[in-house]
Amino acid sequence: MAKRWYNNPFKLAFLGLAAVGLGGACYIFAGGKGAAARATEKTDNIYAADEPLSTMPDSLIPGLVLLTADQMVRTPLADGFQWPVGTPAMGMMYDAQGFGVMNQKRGGHHTGLDLNGIGGENTDEGEPVHAAARGLVIYSGAPHEGWGNIVVIAHRLPGSDKIIQTLYAHLHERSVRPGQTVARGQRIGSIGTANGHYLAHLHFEAIESLSQEAGMPGYHPAGTMNRIDPAKLIAEHPAPAATDPYEQVRRLMIREAANATPTTTTAPAQPGTIQLNPSQFLKQ
Repeated sequence: MAKRWYNNPFKLAFLGLAAVGLGGACYIFAGGKGAAARATEKTDNIYAADEPLSTMPDSLIPGLVLLTADQMVRTPLADGFQWPVGTPAMGMMYDAQGFGVMNQKRGGHHTGLDLNGIGGENTDEGEPVHAAARGLVIYSGAPHEGWGNIVVIAHRLPGSDKIIQTLYAHLHERSVRPGQTVARGQRIGSIGTANGHYLAHLHFEAIESLSQEAGMPGYHPAGTMNRIDPAKLIAEHPAPAATDPYEQVRRLMIREAANATPTTTTAPAQPGTIQLNPSQFLKQ
C-alpha cells in the first residue's frame, strides 16, 4: 500500500516551514514591522508616538507622569527663590528671550527665560547653575536631543501648600539625582549648549503642576500653558539674603553620623532566642 504524504514527517516539516515563510512575507508586504524594527525606529519628537492632542481631553496632556504621593510629601517648603545663574540677584547675566515672547521660527510662545552671560556667545558655557529654591529633584536626565540635559525640582511655596516646579534645561552636565533634596543655591549642574544645538544659555522655567513635565515642548502655539513667569515668581517670593540653612544642617548631620560611635544598650541574645517585635502586641 502506497505511503500517504501526510504520514511522512519530513514532508510535514517542509510544508510547515513554507507556510511560516509565506505568512511572514505577506506580513512584510502588508506593511507590518517586527518588534526589533519598532524598537530601533527613530522619531523626530519624543511625543510623536503619543495620541494627537486633538483627540485628547482638554484636561489631559499626553506624556505627563503624576508625582507620587511620596514625592509630594517629601517636597520641602521653600524659604524663597533666587536667580539660578550669576549672582542670586542675576548679576553678570541677562534675559536673552523673555517669558511669553512669540518666536515665529519655533512656532510658539516662549515658556521660560533664556539666561545668558553678559559676554554673549558661548562665554558662559560651563558656568554653574544653582537651585533657585530648596526643593526635591523629581527629574534629572536628557529626554530629547533638543532639550539636552534637564533637571526639574519641586518646591512647596512659602505661605501655602501649593507645589510648583523649576526646570533647568540645555545643561552641560547634571550633578544631582532624582529623589535628592537640594538647598537653595546648591549647584545642580552647569550651563551648556544641548550638545551644540544652541549657543550656551540656561533655559529656565517655572511650572505649576503636579506632574513631571520634563521634556514638554518649550514652545507651544496655544500659549504658555501651565508655565508661570519665573521673574514674577522670584519677585513674589524673594529669597532671604542669608544662605539656605538646610545645607548647613545637612552637612552637620552627615558629619555627626560619620563621627558617631555605635553603642549597645542590651546584652546580645543567646543562641536559639526567638526575637519578638513588641509592637505586634500593641492594641490596634
